Amino acid sequence: MSEPSVEIVRRLFERFDRDGLEAALGLVSEDFVVEIPGSMSAEPDVYEGHDGARRYFAAFDGLIDDVRYEPLELFDEGEAVIVWLRLSGRGSMSGIEVEQHAAVVTRVEGGKVTRMEPHPDLDAARASLRS
Repeated sequence: MSEPSVEIVRRLFERFDRDGLEAALGLVSEDFVVEIPGSMSAEPDVYEGHDGARRYFAAFDGLIDDVRYEPLELFDEGEAVIVWLRLSGRGSMSGIEVEQHAAVVTRVEGGKVTRMEPHPDLDAARASLRS
């Protein structure tokens, strides 16, 4: 894994935080895939391409406001970058702060993010790279 892949992933999160989803999609390939496992969501699903990314974020509407993804640490794992992140927001109806941590195996090809695989912790993310 070259340093540029880590930088691409870092810029993806910076763009999303600063300018929103549409700006971040410039660093996401058209054939992008993310699979949200049942162990990490009440509504697991597979999201494909830019429209899939939009659909993923639209699912927060009316449930969680001010959704933020904060990369806490990036790990160069050779064939992928693992992002240890904090997802946070505020319940739309309750106003209660919500938070979840995840280790996201992120793959980059041709200067764009092609796949993201969330895991509950770093050990699980690293184990997925060995399987």
